[in-house]
Amino acid sequence: MRELAMTSALGPVDLTEDLVIRGGLPIEQVHRIRAFTRRRPYEAAADLSEIRATADALTYALEYRRPLRAAPRPERRFVRALSWNIERGNRLDGILQFFARTHAAQCADVILLNEVDLGMARSGNKNVAAEIAHAVGFEYVFGNSYLCLGHGDVRDPVRDEENALGLHGNAILSRYPIRRAETFSIAITRDKFESSERRLGHKKALWAEIDGPLGPLGVVATHLDPYASPQQRAEQMNDVLATIATRGLADPILLGGDLNTTTYDLKSPLRLVLNLLAKLLRGGFPHAVGSYMRPFERYERGIRDALVRAGFAIEPFNAMEQGTLRYEVGTFDSESKVREHVPGVMVKLLEYKLRPWNGVTPLKLDWFAGRGLRPAHDDEFVEVDGRASRAPGVFERTRHHGAHISDHDPILVDIVPT
Repeated sequence: MRELAMTSALGPVDLTEDLVIRGGLPIEQVHRIRAFTRRRPYEAAADLSEIRATADALTYALEYRRPLRAAPRPERRFVRALSWNIERGNRLDGILQFFARTHAAQCADVILLNEVDLGMARSGNKNVAAEIAHAVGFEYVFGNSYLCLGHGDVRDPVRDEENALGLHGNAILSRYPIRRAETFSIAITRDKFESSERRLGHKKALWAEIDGPLGPLGVVATHLDPYASPQQRAEQMNDVLATIATRGLADPILLGGDLNTTTYDLKSPLRLVLNLLAKLLRGGFPHAVGSYMRPFERYERGIRDALVRAGFAIEPFNAMEQGTLRYEVGTFDSESKVREHVPGVMVKLLEYKLRPWNGVTPLKLDWFAGRGLRPAHDDEFVEVDGRASRAPGVFERTRHHGAHISDHDPILVDIVPT
């Protein structure tokens, strides 16, 4: 077992033995960084040079572990993939129950996770990826994106204790061996050091090469930025595709994750106003609500175009009629997100305007895309253990003890090589 207290932009890592992230920044050093409210003075402080180097390296930390008790690895004629933005893992008990009790999820072979905490007080200072992987008997690789300086945002549980490590990123879990992996940078859209949820680091994606039952499979866990413009999200996707091309990741490749195809431009308040005016002129609320489920037709076309140019197909790998997140009138989670960007009066306006939709409108933010692959259909394959293939789908409104497990729904696709 190798111990990686920190790594920084190492490129692809061969996963021949476990890698464990043992240490973070001492809490007194976190407090010193937290005392700066602006990036420039923090970067200019000469006495913090070593602390800055350590903190920056931690934002690229990579962890890999094999299970103590591995799940069975039968021969398969198709591979089942599941992708889920788990909202930090704040409701880890619910996530574990989902995998324990949902048969279609139990039969997954590869799991892609976004918004994964490691040593964050809001999620109990747990290693969320490790907990899930241990429960299902999978290998996992965690790629960090951020070193968090506080507990999170207004929707996160506030706890008395400090963050143990303060890491937050993406993870890939696999029933089959993970051979190589890399966490890598994508275009920076906003400095999170000066945001409401203060962090060092920036958005990253995570790829892994899996030795699966159908041969080598490239898997890419991607999380694009909501606090950006559609053009910036397209640039981030271009960065993802350029990196996997330069790393020689061969087909077949499955890309999945929260692409945040909200159709909104949050690059600046002015850009948001212009975006809202454009929607108003094109048909008002009916047009805006309709675009949430068809984001690639107009507002998020750049993401689709980037994937298509790189040879990926999108629509066949997704349940196009099912959303993966909902705006719900009267809920703190939904309404607090609106208040971050527009005056509170907009919440009341939305309550009135969304009456024809019973106060609930779905958005399609989470996607799969494949190259050198095709999705299987319902019952196209039936394995000897009775596992049958399914068409792409969404596990809508996953709950535990009556509460949503995450603000996003998990998505599923069964794949076979073309």
